Amino acid sequence: ESDKAASDIVAPLDGEIVEVNENLTETPSLVNDDPLTNWFFKLRVDDVAAMEAYMDEDAYKEFIA
Repeated sequence: ESDKAASDIVAPLDGEIVEVNENLTETPSLVNDDPLTNWFFKLRVDDVAAMEAYMDEDAYKEFIA
């Protein structure tokens, strides 16, 4: 991996990365094909209550319609 390609992860929540999708390591373009299936990482969130104000998928689709 190139050091130039590596960067910090910016996320809207604090927590610990507990799993990385290794499929994207081999083929990063998979995330463009199906972003809901081809996640980057799983995060154990420090404060789950912080997510209460977030939109779910249906609310977001309505928001952008």
